[in-house]
This record gives sequence, structure tokens and C-alpha cells, in this order.
Amino acid sequence: MVQDSFQTPDVSQFHLRVRKVFNWLGGHEFMIELLNREECIGFGDTVAEAKQNLNESIKLCVRQHGADSLPEPIQGAQIIVLEAPMSEEEFAAINHELIILDQS
Repeated sequence: MVQDSFQTPDVSQFHLRVRKVFNWLGGHEFMIELLNREECIGFGDTVAEAKQNLNESIKLCVRQHGADSLPEPIQGAQIIVLEAPMSEEEFAAINHELIILDQS
């Protein structure tokens, strides 16, 4: 449980990976995750919305794993890694793997 005195770091204090991915409706959305902590991830129709959702994910990560599980917050500029949009082939491969996992 997070102590009340602990201030969850803001997403702007971390290096980020940003990628445009397919959503469940066949359109696209933005995915933003912390570098070196891929389970802290946010999705949104805009980068701003994805960042807001990433902040919620950071809070959940701290509740589950503690503040020490996060990368060290960084004051100042961010490194933002922009990855190529997800291809249809990659999306199909991920969905195929999920189906296999669901069947096991």
C-alpha cells in the first residue's frame, strides 16, 4: 500500500517509449511506456491522453511493487523513443499468440 506521504512521480520525470498501435476497433491509438519498466504503460487516442493513463499506471505499479520498482526519476529533459507504428503483420502475430495462450 502506498503511504499517504509518498508523492507518485509524474510521467514527465521518466524516459518514455511512444508507439502508434492498433486498437480493438481496428483504428489506431498511442501507447506510452516507461523505458526499463514496460509494465507501466498507458494508451490513448492522443499522446496527452496516453500520458494521463500512464500516470495512473505508475500509481498502480507503485501500489503493487513499491516506489523502488520504478526507474530513477530524472529532472529535466526526457528522452522519448518514437518507434515505428505497429504493422498489420505484427498485430496479427500478437493476436495469434494471445489465442494460443487462451487455449492452453
